[in-house]
Amino acid sequence: MINLDVEKPIPVLTGCTASGKTGVLLNLSQKHDIEVVSADSRQVYRGLDIGTAKPSADEQSVLVHHLIDFINLDETFSAGMFAREAWRLIREIRSRNSIPVIAGGTALYLLALTGGLDPMPQKCSGVREGLKVLERETTGVLYRMLKKLDPITAAATGEGDIRRQVRALELYALTGSLPAVLRKGGDPNVRKMFRIVGITLPREEHRRRIRLRILDMIDHGLIDEVESLLSAGWGRESVLGRTIGYSEVLDFLDGTIASIEETVDAISANTWHLVRKQKNMFSRFEGIVWVGDNQELIEELLFGEGGSNG
Repeated sequence: MINLDVEKPIPVLTGCTASGKTGVLLNLSQKHDIEVVSADSRQVYRGLDIGTAKPSADEQSVLVHHLIDFINLDETFSAGMFAREAWRLIREIRSRNSIPVIAGGTALYLLALTGGLDPMPQKCSGVREGLKVLERETTGVLYRMLKKLDPITAAATGEGDIRRQVRALELYALTGSLPAVLRKGGDPNVRKMFRIVGITLPREEHRRRIRLRILDMIDHGLIDEVESLLSAGWGRESVLGRTIGYSEVLDFLDGTIASIEETVDAISANTWHLVRKQKNMFSRFEGIVWVGDNQELIEELLFGEGGSNG
């Protein structure tokens, strides 16, 4: 149950991948009694360390991070699950007179937490399996059904995204309403409970940081990390195959990519594509204050009396 009468706005620090959030948080922890609730859809997995730029053990000893190393590679963690865990942690952290700071770049998680998504029915395994059987028997049938029922959602989903087609048709089966109708824009009362600051960087500087971070990952053993996960039985069918940095190293290890340099290039290109998708998702937020990586300004906006609460 969300308490809409929290006495102070909850600070949120976001921004695209490689924008410098971890460094800012570590600096903030020197002046404020904060604990981080991580909003990162990959750092939540145990074992994905180097390739997700997960805070090191030393960094986590300085600043407590929650929802890191939270689930195994064969488990799922949805935006709704994140929101429920985050609210639990917000109350827990405040109960010990510390400040919870939500931090991460997974926009869908942040939308779910801050009232940007409409409440939807939980997944129904029976309905979902029935839809998947239909698709297996007749390729493309789900997209055609969705296009006929709800052209707006079909266009947004795309012909090849079976997972999102299943969810859209599942919602229709469970509610009798079209997904486009169910989405009304979230709850602005929840949004007012948060103070959201986003770090933005000039294009070329951002690209430079991305490449330097990837080179650092390679130097610190990313390839060894992937080989270790492969030895433990995790392959392309797991989250590794769906995670930038890991999927490209898998390509290198099986010979699809010929060299380390080409691997770095591929990770850089795919990371930049992710940044563009993140920016598109962030455009759905209301009230984010975007700033450069100015430590004092970020601190004032998150914690100061003059900070915006949307």
